[in-house]
Amino acid sequence: MSTHLSGIDNRAYDVVVIGGGAAGASTAQNLAAAGYKTLLVDKGDFGSGTSSRSSRLLYCGLAHLSPDYPIWKFIIHPRDLLRRLWMASLAMKCRAQLVRTMPERLKPLTFFFPVYRGGQYPGWKVDLGFRMLELLGLRRVSLNYRRLSIRKAARKYGMVGLMAEHKDLSSIAVYTEYQYNWAERICVDTVLDAERLGADIRNYARVTKLESRGSDGWVVTVEDALSSGETATVTGKMIVNTAGPWVDRVNAASGKPSRKHLVGIKGVNVVVKLPPQCEGQGLETISSIDQPFYCMPWGKYHFFGPTETIFEGDPDDARVLPEEIDFILDQANRLFPTLKLKRSDVVYSWCGIRPRTSSTAKEGIKALTIHDMGEEGMPNMLALTGTPIMNHRYAGSKITEQVGATLKPTLPARALSHAAKLFPQNHGSPAVDADHPGVSLADLRHAAGNEHVRTLSDLLFRRTDLGWSPSMGLGAARRAASEVADILGWDAARIDREVEQYEKFVRENFDPAIASEKVPG
Repeated sequence: MSTHLSGIDNRAYDVVVIGGGAAGASTAQNLAAAGYKTLLVDKGDFGSGTSSRSSRLLYCGLAHLSPDYPIWKFIIHPRDLLRRLWMASLAMKCRAQLVRTMPERLKPLTFFFPVYRGGQYPGWKVDLGFRMLELLGLRRVSLNYRRLSIRKAARKYGMVGLMAEHKDLSSIAVYTEYQYNWAERICVDTVLDAERLGADIRNYARVTKLESRGSDGWVVTVEDALSSGETATVTGKMIVNTAGPWVDRVNAASGKPSRKHLVGIKGVNVVVKLPPQCEGQGLETISSIDQPFYCMPWGKYHFFGPTETIFEGDPDDARVLPEEIDFILDQANRLFPTLKLKRSDVVYSWCGIRPRTSSTAKEGIKALTIHDMGEEGMPNMLALTGTPIMNHRYAGSKITEQVGATLKPTLPARALSHAAKLFPQNHGSPAVDADHPGVSLADLRHAAGNEHVRTLSDLLFRRTDLGWSPSMGLGAARRAASEVADILGWDAARIDREVEQYEKFVRENFDPAIASEKVPG
Protein backbone atom coordinates (compact mmCIF):
# COMPACT_ATOMS: atom_id res chain seq x y z
CA MET A 1 0.00 0.00 0.00
CA SER A 2 1.50 3.32 -1.08
CA THR A 3 0.22 6.82 -0.42
CA HIS A 4 3.06 8.74 -2.07
CA LEU A 5 2.59 10.39 -5.44
CA SER A 6 6.10 9.32 -6.40
CA GLY A 7 4.73 5.81 -6.77
CA ILE A 8 2.56 6.84 -9.73
CA ASP A 9 4.69 9.59 -11.29
CA ASN A 10 5.18 9.15 -15.05
CA ARG A 11 2.91 6.11 -15.20
CA ALA A 12 0.58 5.49 -18.13
CA TYR A 13 -2.99 4.39 -17.51
CA ASP A 14 -5.91 3.33 -19.62
CA VAL A 15 -8.33 5.37 -17.52
CA VAL A 16 -7.87 8.03 -14.84
CA VAL A 17 -10.92 8.41 -12.58
CA ILE A 18 -11.19 11.76 -10.79
CA GLY A 19 -13.35 11.72 -7.68
CA GLY A 20 -13.44 8.94 -5.09
CA GLY A 21 -16.99 9.15 -3.81
CA ALA A 22 -19.43 6.28 -4.20
CA ALA A 23 -19.79 6.60 -7.99
CA GLY A 24 -16.07 7.11 -8.59
CA ALA A 25 -15.18 4.18 -6.36
CA SER A 26 -17.60 1.93 -8.22
CA THR A 27 -16.30 3.18 -11.57
CA ALA A 28 -12.70 2.38 -10.61
CA GLN A 29 -13.76 -1.03 -9.32
CA ASN A 30 -15.67 -1.91 -12.48
CA LEU A 31 -12.93 -0.64 -14.78
CA ALA A 32 -10.21 -2.55 -12.95
CA ALA A 33 -12.33 -5.71 -12.98
CA ALA A 34 -12.82 -5.34 -16.74
CA GLY A 35 -9.04 -5.21 -17.26
CA TYR A 36 -8.38 -1.50 -17.59
CA LYS A 37 -5.22 -0.12 -16.03
CA THR A 38 -6.89 2.37 -13.71
CA LEU A 39 -5.90 5.26 -11.46
CA LEU A 40 -8.38 6.71 -8.95
CA VAL A 41 -7.61 10.07 -7.36
CA ASP A 42 -9.53 12.34 -5.00
CA LYS A 43 -8.62 15.79 -3.73
CA GLY A 44 -9.65 14.69 -0.23
CA ASP A 45 -10.25 11.33 1.37
CA PHE A 46 -12.34 8.68 -0.32
CA GLY A 47 -16.03 9.18 0.45
CA SER A 48 -15.44 12.50 2.21
CA GLY A 49 -17.57 14.69 -0.09
CA THR A 50 -21.24 14.35 -0.98
CA SER A 51 -21.22 10.62 -0.17
CA SER A 52 -20.48 11.46 3.47
CA ARG A 53 -23.35 13.94 3.73
CA SER A 54 -26.21 11.86 2.34
CA SER A 55 -29.42 10.89 4.12
CA ARG A 56 -27.92 7.39 4.57
CA LEU A 57 -31.17 5.95 3.28
CA LEU A 58 -31.16 3.06 0.82
CA TYR A 59 -34.23 4.56 -0.76
CA CYS A 60 -36.98 2.42 -2.26
CA GLY A 61 -37.78 5.02 -4.95
CA LEU A 62 -41.35 5.93 -3.99
CA ALA A 63 -41.00 9.58 -5.07
CA HIS A 64 -40.22 8.51 -8.64
CA LEU A 65 -43.84 7.40 -8.94
CA SER A 66 -45.20 10.76 -7.78
CA PRO A 67 -45.49 13.29 -10.64
CA ASP A 68 -46.28 16.96 -10.18
CA TYR A 69 -49.60 16.47 -11.95
CA PRO A 70 -52.65 14.15 -11.60
CA ILE A 71 -51.90 10.49 -12.34
CA TRP A 72 -54.40 10.38 -15.21
CA LYS A 73 -52.15 12.80 -17.12
CA PHE A 74 -49.65 9.97 -17.59
CA ILE A 75 -51.83 9.28 -20.65
CA ILE A 76 -50.52 12.45 -22.26
CA HIS A 77 -47.02 12.11 -20.73
CA PRO A 78 -46.13 8.50 -21.64
CA ARG A 79 -42.38 9.17 -21.81
CA ASP A 80 -42.42 10.60 -18.30
CA LEU A 81 -44.34 7.54 -17.10
CA LEU A 82 -41.79 5.17 -18.62
CA ARG A 83 -38.89 7.17 -17.20
CA ARG A 84 -40.42 7.15 -13.72
CA LEU A 85 -41.12 3.41 -13.86
CA TRP A 86 -37.55 2.79 -14.97
CA MET A 87 -36.09 4.93 -12.17
CA ALA A 88 -38.27 3.27 -9.53
CA SER A 89 -37.34 -0.17 -10.86
CA LEU A 90 -33.66 0.77 -10.75
CA ALA A 91 -33.98 1.98 -7.15
CA MET A 92 -35.56 -1.32 -6.09
CA LYS A 93 -32.95 -3.33 -8.01
CA CYS A 94 -30.05 -1.43 -6.42
CA ARG A 95 -31.70 -1.75 -3.01
CA ALA A 96 -31.93 -5.52 -3.37
CA GLN A 97 -28.34 -5.86 -4.58
CA LEU A 98 -26.92 -3.94 -1.62
CA VAL A 99 -29.06 -5.81 0.92
CA ARG A 100 -27.91 -9.14 -0.45
CA THR A 101 -24.22 -8.42 -0.99
CA MET A 102 -23.34 -6.02 1.85
CA PRO A 103 -25.76 -6.74 4.73
CA GLU A 104 -23.12 -5.84 7.34
CA ARG A 105 -23.23 -2.21 6.17
CA LEU A 106 -27.03 -1.91 6.30
CA LYS A 107 -29.72 -1.83 8.93
CA PRO A 108 -33.44 -2.62 8.34
CA LEU A 109 -35.75 -0.04 9.90
CA THR A 110 -39.48 0.45 10.35
CA PHE A 111 -40.64 3.48 8.40
CA PHE A 112 -43.91 5.38 8.20
CA PHE A 113 -45.64 7.52 5.62
CA PRO A 114 -48.49 9.51 7.21
CA VAL A 115 -51.72 9.79 5.23
CA TYR A 116 -53.77 12.95 5.85
CA ARG A 117 -57.40 13.73 5.13
CA GLY A 118 -57.58 15.99 2.12
CA GLY A 119 -53.86 15.58 1.47
CA GLN A 120 -52.24 15.23 -1.94
CA TYR A 121 -51.47 11.57 -1.19
CA PRO A 122 -54.71 9.80 -0.22
CA GLY A 123 -54.55 6.24 1.03
CA TRP A 124 -55.42 4.63 -2.32
CA LYS A 125 -52.59 6.49 -4.04
CA VAL A 126 -50.08 5.48 -1.34
CA ASP A 127 -51.26 1.85 -1.59
CA LEU A 128 -50.89 1.96 -5.37
CA GLY A 129 -47.38 3.40 -5.16
CA PHE A 130 -46.07 0.78 -2.77
CA ARG A 131 -47.74 -2.11 -4.60
CA MET A 132 -46.19 -0.86 -7.83
CA LEU A 133 -42.76 -0.73 -6.17
CA GLU A 134 -43.13 -4.32 -4.99
CA LEU A 135 -44.05 -5.33 -8.53
CA LEU A 136 -41.16 -3.43 -10.09
CA GLY A 137 -38.76 -4.86 -7.53
CA LEU A 138 -39.88 -8.40 -8.39
CA ARG A 139 -40.17 -8.94 -4.63
CA ARG A 140 -36.38 -9.43 -4.38
CA VAL A 141 -36.31 -7.68 -0.99
CA SER A 142 -39.79 -7.02 0.32
CA LEU A 143 -41.00 -3.63 1.54
CA ASN A 144 -43.30 -5.44 4.01
CA TYR A 145 -45.90 -2.80 3.23
CA ARG A 146 -49.19 -2.39 5.10
CA ARG A 147 -51.43 0.55 5.96
CA LEU A 148 -52.82 0.73 9.47
CA SER A 149 -55.40 2.80 11.28
CA ILE A 150 -54.02 5.49 13.57
CA ARG A 151 -55.27 3.72 16.68
CA LYS A 152 -53.69 0.40 15.76
CA ALA A 153 -50.40 1.93 14.64
CA ALA A 154 -50.15 4.13 17.74
CA ARG A 155 -50.56 1.10 20.01
CA LYS A 156 -47.69 -0.67 18.26
CA TYR A 157 -45.28 2.13 17.35
CA GLY A 158 -44.09 4.89 19.68
CA MET A 159 -43.37 7.37 16.90
CA VAL A 160 -46.93 7.14 15.58
CA GLY A 161 -48.18 7.78 19.10
CA LEU A 162 -46.46 11.18 19.00
CA MET A 163 -48.40 12.05 15.83
CA ALA A 164 -51.73 10.52 16.79
CA GLU A 165 -53.32 13.76 17.99
CA HIS A 166 -52.94 15.44 14.59
CA LYS A 167 -56.54 16.15 13.62
CA ASP A 168 -56.09 15.46 9.89
CA LEU A 169 -54.11 12.22 10.21
CA SER A 170 -56.25 9.39 8.81
CA SER A 171 -53.91 6.37 8.56
CA ILE A 172 -50.26 5.32 8.53
CA ALA A 173 -48.39 3.45 5.83
CA VAL A 174 -45.81 1.13 7.42
CA TYR A 175 -42.92 -0.42 5.50
CA THR A 176 -39.28 -1.49 5.73
CA GLU A 177 -36.46 0.78 4.59
CA TYR A 178 -32.73 0.16 4.89
CA GLN A 179 -30.12 2.56 6.17
CA TYR A 180 -26.38 2.60 5.53
CA ASN A 181 -24.57 2.25 8.84
CA TRP A 182 -22.39 4.96 7.38
CA ALA A 183 -22.07 5.59 3.69
CA GLU A 184 -18.39 6.52 3.74
CA ARG A 185 -17.42 2.98 4.68
CA ILE A 186 -19.19 1.62 1.58
CA CYS A 187 -16.99 3.94 -0.50
CA VAL A 188 -13.86 2.72 1.29
CA ASP A 189 -14.86 -0.94 0.85
CA THR A 190 -15.33 -0.36 -2.88
CA VAL A 191 -12.05 1.52 -3.27
CA LEU A 192 -10.18 -1.26 -1.49
CA ASP A 193 -11.65 -3.82 -3.86
CA ALA A 194 -10.61 -1.66 -6.83
CA GLU A 195 -7.08 -1.73 -5.41
CA ARG A 196 -7.26 -5.52 -4.99
CA LEU A 197 -8.17 -5.72 -8.67
CA GLY A 198 -5.06 -3.76 -9.65
CA ALA A 199 -6.14 -0.13 -9.61
CA ASP A 200 -3.77 2.49 -8.20
CA ILE A 201 -5.57 4.71 -5.69
CA ARG A 202 -4.50 7.99 -4.14
CA ASN A 203 -6.44 10.15 -1.74
CA TYR A 204 -5.53 13.79 -1.13
CA ALA A 205 -4.33 13.94 -4.75
CA ARG A 206 -5.72 17.15 -6.22
CA VAL A 207 -5.88 17.49 -10.01
CA THR A 208 -4.30 20.81 -10.96
CA LYS A 209 -4.07 20.45 -14.74
CA LEU A 210 -5.65 18.41 -17.52
CA GLU A 211 -3.88 18.63 -20.88
CA SER A 212 -5.56 17.04 -23.88
CA ARG A 213 -3.44 15.18 -26.41
CA GLY A 214 -6.39 14.67 -28.73
CA SER A 215 -6.81 11.06 -29.78
CA ASP A 216 -3.80 10.09 -27.63
CA GLY A 217 -5.61 10.89 -24.39
CA TRP A 218 -4.64 13.17 -21.53
CA VAL A 219 -1.74 14.34 -19.39
CA VAL A 220 -2.89 14.73 -15.79
CA THR A 221 -0.99 16.68 -13.15
CA VAL A 222 -1.83 16.08 -9.49
CA GLU A 223 -0.47 17.53 -6.27
CA ASP A 224 -0.51 16.21 -2.72
CA ALA A 225 -3.14 18.22 -0.84
CA LEU A 226 -1.51 17.52 2.54
CA SER A 227 2.15 18.17 1.81
CA SER A 228 3.78 21.07 0.05
CA GLY A 229 5.49 20.52 -3.22
CA GLU A 230 4.90 16.84 -4.04
CA THR A 231 3.40 16.42 -7.50
CA ALA A 232 3.02 13.69 -10.10
CA THR A 233 2.25 13.60 -13.79
CA VAL A 234 0.46 10.65 -15.38
CA THR A 235 -1.12 9.93 -18.72
CA GLY A 236 -4.52 8.41 -19.37
CA LYS A 237 -6.11 7.27 -22.60
CA MET A 238 -9.42 8.36 -21.09
CA ILE A 239 -10.58 10.53 -18.21
CA VAL A 240 -13.71 9.82 -16.17
CA ASN A 241 -14.84 12.79 -14.07
CA THR A 242 -16.87 11.55 -11.09
CA ALA A 243 -16.12 14.53 -8.86
CA GLY A 244 -19.74 15.04 -7.76
CA PRO A 245 -20.53 18.73 -7.13
CA TRP A 246 -16.97 19.57 -8.25
CA VAL A 247 -17.50 18.14 -11.76
CA ASP A 248 -17.55 21.51 -13.51
CA ARG A 249 -14.49 22.67 -11.57
CA VAL A 250 -12.56 19.58 -12.67
CA ASN A 251 -13.61 20.19 -16.28
CA ALA A 252 -12.23 23.72 -15.96
CA ALA A 253 -8.75 22.27 -15.23
CA SER A 254 -8.58 21.43 -18.94
CA GLY A 255 -8.58 25.11 -19.84
CA LYS A 256 -11.39 24.43 -22.33
CA PRO A 257 -14.65 26.43 -22.25
CA SER A 258 -17.45 24.21 -21.03
CA ARG A 259 -21.13 24.58 -20.27
CA LYS A 260 -22.64 24.05 -16.83
CA HIS A 261 -23.40 20.37 -16.21
CA LEU A 262 -24.85 20.37 -12.73
CA VAL A 263 -26.91 22.28 -10.20
CA GLY A 264 -25.72 22.05 -6.61
CA ILE A 265 -28.55 21.28 -4.19
CA LYS A 266 -27.80 21.96 -0.54
CA GLY A 267 -29.31 19.56 1.97
CA VAL A 268 -29.17 20.15 5.74
CA ASN A 269 -29.77 17.50 8.43
CA VAL A 270 -30.29 18.12 12.15
CA VAL A 271 -29.73 15.52 14.89
CA VAL A 272 -31.93 15.52 18.00
CA LYS A 273 -32.88 13.13 20.78
CA LEU A 274 -36.45 11.81 20.50
CA PRO A 275 -38.25 9.82 23.21
CA PRO A 276 -36.88 6.26 23.57
CA GLN A 277 -40.08 4.69 22.18
CA CYS A 278 -39.09 6.11 18.76
CA GLU A 279 -35.79 4.23 18.54
CA GLY A 280 -35.36 2.33 15.27
CA GLN A 281 -38.36 4.03 13.66
CA GLY A 282 -38.32 6.61 10.87
CA LEU A 283 -40.67 8.61 8.73
CA GLU A 284 -40.92 10.03 5.22
CA THR A 285 -43.40 12.69 4.24
CA ILE A 286 -43.80 15.97 2.34
CA SER A 287 -42.92 19.29 3.98
CA SER A 288 -45.15 22.35 4.14
CA ILE A 289 -43.38 23.66 1.01
CA ASP A 290 -44.02 20.43 -0.95
CA GLN A 291 -40.50 19.01 -0.66
CA PRO A 292 -39.44 15.59 0.66
CA PHE A 293 -38.91 15.54 4.42
CA TYR A 294 -37.79 12.71 6.67
CA CYS A 295 -37.03 11.70 10.21
CA MET A 296 -34.19 9.16 10.25
CA PRO A 297 -33.17 6.88 13.12
CA TRP A 298 -29.50 7.37 14.05
CA GLY A 299 -28.63 4.94 16.83
CA LYS A 300 -30.39 6.22 19.92
CA TYR A 301 -30.93 9.56 18.17
CA HIS A 302 -32.76 10.81 15.07
CA PHE A 303 -32.08 13.38 12.41
CA PHE A 304 -34.55 15.50 10.46
CA GLY A 305 -34.08 16.94 6.98
CA PRO A 306 -33.34 17.85 4.36
CA THR A 307 -33.49 21.34 3.05
CA GLU A 308 -33.50 21.64 -0.76
CA THR A 309 -31.90 24.90 -1.88
CA ILE A 310 -29.68 25.78 -4.83
CA PHE A 311 -26.04 26.30 -3.83
CA GLU A 312 -23.72 28.02 -6.29
CA GLY A 313 -20.53 28.40 -4.23
CA ASP A 314 -17.61 26.05 -3.60
CA PRO A 315 -19.07 22.88 -2.00
CA ASP A 316 -16.14 22.89 0.44
CA ASP A 317 -17.48 26.14 1.88
CA ALA A 318 -21.04 24.94 2.55
CA ARG A 319 -22.08 25.28 6.18
CA VAL A 320 -25.36 24.93 8.05
CA LEU A 321 -27.09 28.29 8.59
CA PRO A 322 -29.23 29.14 11.66
CA GLU A 323 -32.30 29.77 9.51
CA GLU A 324 -31.94 26.30 7.97
CA ILE A 325 -31.97 24.72 11.43
CA ASP A 326 -35.04 26.79 12.30
CA PHE A 327 -36.83 25.59 9.16
CA ILE A 328 -36.12 21.93 9.91
CA LEU A 329 -37.19 22.25 13.55
CA ASP A 330 -40.40 23.96 12.43
CA GLN A 331 -41.18 21.08 10.06
CA ALA A 332 -40.38 18.54 12.77
CA ASN A 333 -42.72 20.28 15.21
CA ARG A 334 -45.50 20.22 12.63
CA LEU A 335 -45.17 16.43 12.60
CA PHE A 336 -44.69 16.06 16.36
CA PRO A 337 -46.29 19.15 17.97
CA THR A 338 -45.95 17.82 21.51
CA LEU A 339 -42.14 17.69 21.28
CA LYS A 340 -41.70 21.47 20.83
CA LEU A 341 -38.14 21.06 19.58
CA LYS A 342 -35.87 24.11 19.78
CA ARG A 343 -32.28 24.96 18.93
CA SER A 344 -31.01 23.86 22.33
CA ASP A 345 -32.23 20.33 21.49
CA VAL A 346 -29.87 20.05 18.50
CA VAL A 347 -27.05 17.56 19.15
CA TYR A 348 -25.25 18.34 15.89
CA SER A 349 -26.04 19.14 12.27
CA TRP A 350 -24.45 18.80 8.84
CA CYS A 351 -24.98 19.70 5.22
CA GLY A 352 -23.89 18.49 1.81
CA ILE A 353 -24.20 19.48 -1.84
CA ARG A 354 -25.90 17.04 -4.20
CA PRO A 355 -24.92 17.28 -7.90
CA ARG A 356 -28.16 17.25 -9.87
CA THR A 357 -27.89 17.22 -13.62
CA SER A 358 -28.38 20.71 -15.04
CA SER A 359 -31.08 20.77 -17.69
CA THR A 360 -33.61 23.10 -19.21
CA ALA A 361 -35.89 20.11 -19.62
CA LYS A 362 -37.89 19.39 -16.49
CA GLU A 363 -37.83 15.67 -17.13
CA GLY A 364 -34.04 15.51 -17.00
CA ILE A 365 -33.30 17.54 -13.93
CA LYS A 366 -32.73 14.57 -11.60
CA ALA A 367 -31.53 12.04 -14.13
CA LEU A 368 -28.25 10.14 -13.92
CA THR A 369 -26.30 11.45 -16.91
CA ILE A 370 -22.97 10.44 -18.46
CA HIS A 371 -21.71 13.42 -20.46
CA ASP A 372 -19.45 12.82 -23.46
CA MET A 373 -17.10 15.78 -23.10
CA GLY A 374 -15.79 15.23 -26.62
CA GLU A 375 -18.83 17.21 -27.72
CA GLU A 376 -17.31 20.22 -25.93
CA GLY A 377 -13.77 19.92 -27.22
CA MET A 378 -12.54 17.45 -24.60
CA PRO A 379 -12.21 14.12 -26.43
CA ASN A 380 -11.84 10.87 -24.50
CA MET A 381 -13.41 12.33 -21.37
CA LEU A 382 -16.66 11.38 -19.65
CA ALA A 383 -18.32 13.28 -16.79
CA LEU A 384 -21.03 11.96 -14.47
CA THR A 385 -23.82 13.92 -12.79
CA GLY A 386 -27.09 13.20 -11.03
CA THR A 387 -26.17 9.93 -9.28
CA PRO A 388 -27.68 9.25 -5.84
CA ILE A 389 -25.53 6.97 -3.70
CA MET A 390 -28.03 4.13 -3.94
CA ASN A 391 -27.33 3.91 -7.69
CA HIS A 392 -23.53 4.08 -7.49
CA ARG A 393 -22.97 0.49 -8.63
CA TYR A 394 -25.21 0.96 -11.62
CA ALA A 395 -23.36 4.16 -12.52
CA GLY A 396 -19.99 2.40 -12.30
CA SER A 397 -21.11 -0.41 -14.58
CA LYS A 398 -22.66 1.95 -17.17
CA ILE A 399 -19.55 4.13 -17.33
CA THR A 400 -17.43 1.01 -17.85
CA GLU A 401 -19.71 -0.02 -20.71
CA GLN A 402 -19.32 3.42 -22.31
CA VAL A 403 -15.53 3.33 -21.91
CA GLY A 404 -15.59 -0.10 -23.55
CA ALA A 405 -17.23 1.35 -26.64
CA THR A 406 -14.10 3.44 -27.23
CA LEU A 407 -11.22 1.67 -25.51
CA LYS A 408 -10.17 -1.97 -25.21
CA PRO A 409 -8.75 -3.18 -21.87
CA THR A 410 -5.06 -4.04 -21.69
CA LEU A 411 -5.21 -6.52 -18.83
CA PRO A 412 -7.16 -9.74 -18.16
CA ALA A 413 -10.59 -9.33 -16.59
CA ARG A 414 -11.09 -10.32 -12.96
CA ALA A 415 -14.14 -10.83 -10.76
CA LEU A 416 -15.03 -7.92 -8.51
CA SER A 417 -16.41 -8.38 -5.01
CA HIS A 418 -19.22 -6.39 -3.44
CA ALA A 419 -18.60 -7.89 0.00
CA ALA A 420 -17.90 -5.61 2.96
CA LYS A 421 -14.25 -5.39 3.98
CA LEU A 422 -14.64 -6.28 7.64
CA PHE A 423 -11.98 -5.82 10.29
CA PRO A 424 -10.30 -9.02 11.53
CA GLN A 425 -11.93 -10.34 14.69
CA ASN A 426 -10.01 -9.48 17.83
CA HIS A 427 -12.20 -10.04 20.87
CA GLY A 428 -9.39 -9.23 23.28
CA SER A 429 -8.88 -5.69 22.04
CA PRO A 430 -10.45 -2.95 24.21
CA ALA A 431 -12.85 -0.36 22.86
CA VAL A 432 -11.44 3.02 21.93
CA ASP A 433 -14.40 4.76 23.57
CA ALA A 434 -16.44 3.09 26.30
CA ASP A 435 -19.55 4.93 25.07
CA HIS A 436 -19.10 3.50 21.57
CA PRO A 437 -17.93 -0.10 22.12
CA GLY A 438 -18.21 -1.19 18.49
CA VAL A 439 -14.75 0.16 17.58
CA SER A 440 -11.68 -1.45 19.11
CA LEU A 441 -8.04 -0.38 19.23
CA ALA A 442 -7.26 -3.33 16.96
CA ASP A 443 -9.73 -1.94 14.40
CA LEU A 444 -7.92 1.40 14.40
CA ARG A 445 -4.55 -0.22 13.93
CA HIS A 446 -5.77 -2.45 11.11
CA ALA A 447 -7.28 0.53 9.29
CA ALA A 448 -4.16 2.65 9.76
CA GLY A 449 -1.95 -0.09 8.36
CA ASN A 450 -4.10 -1.24 5.46
CA GLU A 451 -6.66 1.36 4.38
CA HIS A 452 -4.87 4.51 3.19
CA VAL A 453 -5.42 6.53 6.36
CA ARG A 454 -3.66 9.89 6.27
CA THR A 455 -5.51 11.98 8.86
CA LEU A 456 -7.36 11.42 12.11
CA SER A 457 -10.61 12.40 10.36
CA ASP A 458 -10.04 9.58 7.85
CA LEU A 459 -9.72 7.15 10.73
CA LEU A 460 -12.67 8.27 12.85
CA PHE A 461 -15.21 9.19 10.17
CA ARG A 462 -14.51 6.95 7.18
CA ARG A 463 -12.62 3.85 8.38
CA THR A 464 -14.58 3.60 11.62
CA ASP A 465 -17.76 5.39 12.68
CA LEU A 466 -16.53 6.94 15.93
CA GLY A 467 -16.96 10.38 14.40
CA TRP A 468 -20.68 9.82 13.94
CA SER A 469 -21.28 8.92 17.60
CA PRO A 470 -23.18 11.47 19.74
CA SER A 471 -19.86 12.80 21.10
CA MET A 472 -18.44 12.79 17.55
CA GLY A 473 -15.27 11.06 18.73
CA LEU A 474 -13.97 14.17 20.48
CA GLY A 475 -13.32 12.38 23.74
CA ALA A 476 -11.46 9.53 22.01
CA ALA A 477 -9.50 11.59 19.47
CA ARG A 478 -6.18 11.77 21.33
CA ARG A 479 -6.22 8.13 22.34
CA ALA A 480 -7.00 7.12 18.75
CA ALA A 481 -4.19 9.26 17.33
CA SER A 482 -1.70 7.93 19.86
CA GLU A 483 -2.70 4.34 19.16
CA VAL A 484 -1.86 4.54 15.45
CA ALA A 485 1.07 6.96 15.68
CA ASP A 486 3.73 4.26 15.29
CA ILE A 487 2.04 2.92 12.14
CA LEU A 488 1.55 6.32 10.49
CA GLY A 489 4.85 7.80 11.61
CA TRP A 490 3.31 10.52 13.78
CA ASP A 491 5.48 12.08 16.48
CA ALA A 492 4.11 13.95 19.50
CA ALA A 493 3.82 17.22 17.60
CA ARG A 494 1.94 15.52 14.75
CA ILE A 495 -0.44 13.87 17.25
CA ASP A 496 -1.19 17.30 18.73
CA ARG A 497 -1.75 18.73 15.26
CA GLU A 498 -4.06 15.89 14.19
CA VAL A 499 -6.18 16.22 17.34
CA GLU A 500 -6.40 19.98 16.89
CA GLN A 501 -7.36 19.66 13.23
CA TYR A 502 -9.91 16.98 14.03
CA GLU A 503 -11.57 19.14 16.66
CA LYS A 504 -11.61 22.07 14.21
CA PHE A 505 -13.13 19.90 11.47
CA VAL A 506 -15.93 18.73 13.76
CA ARG A 507 -16.73 22.21 15.01
CA GLU A 508 -16.73 23.83 11.58
CA ASN A 509 -18.76 21.14 9.81
CA PHE A 510 -21.19 19.90 12.47
CA ASP A 511 -21.46 22.62 15.14
CA PRO A 512 -22.12 19.99 17.82
CA ALA A 513 -23.52 20.93 21.20
CA ILE A 514 -20.66 19.05 22.83
CA ALA A 515 -17.94 20.77 20.78
CA SER A 516 -17.52 23.42 23.45
CA GLU A 517 -15.93 20.76 25.61
CA LYS A 518 -12.14 20.60 25.55
CA VAL A 519 -10.71 17.51 23.89
CA PRO A 520 -9.08 15.52 26.70
CA GLY A 521 -5.31 15.66 26.72
